[in-house]
Amino acid sequence: MAEGTVASRLERMIRIALMALATLIGTIAAPTFAQKQPQRIVAIGDLHGDFEAWRRIALNAGITDANGHWAGGRTILVQMGDVTDRWADSLKIVRSLQQLQKEASSKGGKTIVILGNHEAMNVLGDNRYTTPGEYAAFIDAQSVARRDRVYEANRASLEAAYRALDPKITGEQVRAQWIAQHPLGWVEHRLAWGPSGELGKWAANNPAIVKIDGTLFAHGGISAEYAKQPLELVNKRIAAAMTAGDDSTASVLNDPLGPLWYRGLAMKDSEADVQRAAAKPP
Repeated sequence: MAEGTVASRLERMIRIALMALATLIGTIAAPTFAQKQPQRIVAIGDLHGDFEAWRRIALNAGITDANGHWAGGRTILVQMGDVTDRWADSLKIVRSLQQLQKEASSKGGKTIVILGNHEAMNVLGDNRYTTPGEYAAFIDAQSVARRDRVYEANRASLEAAYRALDPKITGEQVRAQWIAQHPLGWVEHRLAWGPSGELGKWAANNPAIVKIDGTLFAHGGISAEYAKQPLELVNKRIAAAMTAGDDSTASVLNDPLGPLWYRGLAMKDSEADVQRAAAKPP
């Protein structure tokens, strides 16, 4: 009996020791840490002058309140570029985003506006997709006189250009056609969006690529060629080209492989393929 009792005690002691060891091993293998809650990220793509769509999206996502002020707390808002063109109210969206860039930071959040190819087009004077409403948003009491001054300052060169196409055209006809092609607000729009204008400078200060918690955000895409370059360098190159208004064929602003234009991650990009083929040594 004594031997059995001793054996039982030893067995019980071994079980207790094993349980303690298992508890210790479990504590070492699976530590518990108070992890920092990641910030919420809301990414919104091409708004193209549709202010009502932007207002509804921002409100429903909890980014803004009913009065358009920041309500997102610590949220990071990433607007993915192409605020301008196609619809009438791009200026309203720009002003809203500029306001949120200031308000979000004071509430622990952040508003990041990424440069899109349409912002670059506006800076470079490519207004193929700019709407009459976008020009009209810039009209003020001096718009008529300002447009007249621009015409008069360039009248001789304009008449020469028009007469190269139609030698019989009169000066009055040249002016009438030019006025029809340049609605009120056009002069102010060009001044604001030019490289030295308020909106041109704002656009140039917005990054083309942003990395947040290991995720890259860009308006177009990151081609293999640009993936080899440091993110900061690409952003600096694009900002410099925006500031200089570089519209050359070699400009990073026009590069089909660049982050403003590249579409190869979503679809076959024939323009980018041509660019690659041209870059290959013979």
